[in-house]
Amino acid sequence: MLAYKVNEFVELSEIKAHHTMKNSFKIVLLFTFIMTLVFSLTSCYKKKDTIANVTLLNVNDEPIVGKEVRLFYDVNADSARIDEVSTTGGGGTATFNFNELYQSGQAGFAVLDIYVQGVIVGIIKVEEEKTTAETIIL
Repeated sequence: MLAYKVNEFVELSEIKAHHTMKNSFKIVLLFTFIMTLVFSLTSCYKKKDTIANVTLLNVNDEPIVGKEVRLFYDVNADSARIDEVSTTGGGGTATFNFNELYQSGQAGFAVLDIYVQGVIVGIIKVEEEKTTAETIIL
């Protein structure tokens, strides 16, 4: 009789252990899924645009259309690191997109000379992942 009770107790504890282990596995699996989901949603850093807008106005504050604007940074006499050209549109604004030149994590971007029709007329400090604007009155 005692052996029967011991065997019954062993069977019951094995069933409980199996049931507990099955529940523990489900909890670990659910926790892993939730953590994977949280990290995959929060770790997707998307780089923002690095844009420079240069607006040309005449002395009457009217936009100057169709002028060539050049943003330039001279590393040394033989080469230029940044040399971009754009033409002003209907609002007198020339837009420059520096997404390909800017690298995520880079501290700062560039201070560039502004040339209009081959003459330096000012500078623009282009900030990373922002739209920077400069207005030049000619």
